[in-house]
Amino acid sequence: MSSKPKGRSYISGTPIAWIAAYGALVGVTSFVPLLPYPGGNGYWPLAVVLASVGPLILGPIPGFISAFVGGLIGMFIAPGAYPLGIFDAFQVATLPAIMVGLTLNAGPKKWVALYAAVLAIATVSFYVVLFVYPCVPCLSGGWSPIDPTQYALVILYFWLLPAIVMLSPLGTKYIYNSVRGSNTTKRFIGLFLGTWMGFNLWYLTPTYWSFWIIYQYPSALLYFQALFVYTWYMPLFAILVTIIAAPIATALGKSGMAKPPNVIW
Repeated sequence: MSSKPKGRSYISGTPIAWIAAYGALVGVTSFVPLLPYPGGNGYWPLAVVLASVGPLILGPIPGFISAFVGGLIGMFIAPGAYPLGIFDAFQVATLPAIMVGLTLNAGPKKWVALYAAVLAIATVSFYVVLFVYPCVPCLSGGWSPIDPTQYALVILYFWLLPAIVMLSPLGTKYIYNSVRGSNTTKRFIGLFLGTWMGFNLWYLTPTYWSFWIIYQYPSALLYFQALFVYTWYMPLFAILVTIIAAPIATALGKSGMAKPPNVIW
C-alpha cells in the first residue's frame, strides 16, 4: 500500500537520505568498468546499471536525482567513465535512468503518452542529426560517408522495437503489471523486457549521436556500433538491472516500509 509522507525530508515520497545514499552508491560504482566504449576514450561503468535501478526502487523523480548525483560524484572520482565531465554525468548516468524509469512506468495513460512523446522526440532528433551530420570526418578525412537512408534502416531496431513492445498491451499491461506483481518469474521477464526497451530508447538520445560529432567517428565505426555492439550491450545492461532490481523489489515489498509512488515494489 502506497503512502506519501510529507515534510522537508522527502522528495516525491522518498526520503532524501535514501536518494543521497543511493547517489553515492552510483558514484562509487563508476570505478567498476563494465564494457569498453566502442570508440575508445573510456568505459561504460557499472554505474549505468545502478543508476537505472534507482527509479524502479526509489520512484522516477528521486531515481533521476540520485542518478545525476551519482554521475557528478563519478565524474570526479572515475574520469575514465566520464571523459566529457558533467556532460557525461548526464549522458552516462542520468539519461539511462530516465529512459528506464519512463519505460517501466508506461502503464497509466499519462505515462504512456509521456513515453510515446519522448520516443518520438528522440527518434526524430536522431534522424535529423543523421541527415545533417552523416559522418563529420568523412567530409574531409578521406572516409566514405555513411548513407543516411541506409543507416536509418540499420537503427530501426532501436526505436521500432520499443514502440511495438511498449505501446502495445505487452508493454502497457503485461510488463507494467508483471514487474509489480508477486510472481517472481513474471517479474524477471517483465523487468528484462522493459529495461531492454528503455536502453534501446537510450541509444537514440544525445548520448550516442553527440559522441560521433564530438569524437568524429568514421562511418565504419558507426555501422559497427549499431550492428554489432549495442545490439548486445543493451540486453546485457537489461539483464544486470533485472538481476539487481528484482530481489531488491521483492525484499522492499515485504519490508512493510512506506512505499513511494510509481515504484515496482
